[in-house]
Amino acid sequence: MKKVTLILTLVFCASLATFAQKGKVMSAESYFTAGKLDEAKKMIDEAITHEKSVNDPMAYFIKGQIYQAIAESPLETYKNLDANALNVAWDAFQKTIALDVKGRYTKKLKTQYDNLIIDYTNKAVEFYNGGDFKAALAAFEKVLEIEKSEIVDQPRPADTVVIFNAGITAQKAGDLAKAEMFFKQTLELNYEPAKIYAMLSDILKEQGKEEESLKYLHEGYEKFPGDSYMLVQLINYYLSGGEPEKAEKYLDAVIEQDPNNASFYRAKGSLYEKTGEMDKAEEMYKKALSIDPKEFVAQYNLGSINLNKVIDFHNKVNEILDVNEYNKKIKEVYAAYETVIPYFEKAREINPTDANTLSYLKELYFKLRNEKPEYMQKYEEVQKAVDALK
Repeated sequence: MKKVTLILTLVFCASLATFAQKGKVMSAESYFTAGKLDEAKKMIDEAITHEKSVNDPMAYFIKGQIYQAIAESPLETYKNLDANALNVAWDAFQKTIALDVKGRYTKKLKTQYDNLIIDYTNKAVEFYNGGDFKAALAAFEKVLEIEKSEIVDQPRPADTVVIFNAGITAQKAGDLAKAEMFFKQTLELNYEPAKIYAMLSDILKEQGKEEESLKYLHEGYEKFPGDSYMLVQLINYYLSGGEPEKAEKYLDAVIEQDPNNASFYRAKGSLYEKTGEMDKAEEMYKKALSIDPKEFVAQYNLGSINLNKVIDFHNKVNEILDVNEYNKKIKEVYAAYETVIPYFEKAREINPTDANTLSYLKELYFKLRNEKPEYMQKYEEVQKAVDALK
């Protein structure tokens, strides 16, 4: 009789324990419904670890609801309960699905999943704006994962905006392989194709896939010949590569589209410098400056071209053996150096702290210090400016 009593006592205690844990789950739900998320979290955290709740889909569903509400709460008091609340909610819902063999929570989960899409999108934007691009990428990927879930209504159109943003974020996070994958998906979905062709080309180039990179640039230009962004990318590609002359036709095309853009003429001047056509380069730099007098690179390069002409002249004069002839010509050399000074002085006005401009001016002033007294004074002034940059 004592043994029977003992067995009954043990069964009764076990029932009480089970009831107590279910009671905590129900209390957690009540606190959640009342908006008391701190108490709800405390109750569900205690209940979920018990062996009677660990395999209960309802317990995990309620846990997911509570943690999702914490993540969504506008109150810092609740938000600070768990910085990782959204991921905890996601894991809880995943556990619910795994345990819910009868599918009792499928409809309820749909609402939660619809909200999770919004939640993770907001998180991605928050992380992105905060400069945490890896976390932002993970959040964007979670959005795409949820959108493909069977819980969400299917078929669902591809979320082109999220895929596009995931590509940009992956690039900023330094994950070029994923950036390539997302941009190719975006291109297949015909979202912002002109921009994507150029961006994808850049990503491929960064990965050393030169041939594929150029293929996408040309393909994009053929489809969008009027797109200035694509033209600029083609121009930059050839100007920075080993075939700068191929940039000319694209420069002509973009200038035709935007004839008042000084940077395009400056770029064409750079092209002509690379191909050794210095007179044409000068002409383009002057054209750029006629449109924008503060175009620093055009002004600086114009000075550089003219300085190189004088240096070449100086070198030829140094080869003259006749003293009288040399003395006559060296005066012409110094006069020619003096004509270069205004180019660099104007460049300095545009950009007072450019080290190369200051260096050239310092050399020119020092070289001509005996020609005019003010050049020594200017030399000393520029030297102070150079020292200030150190």
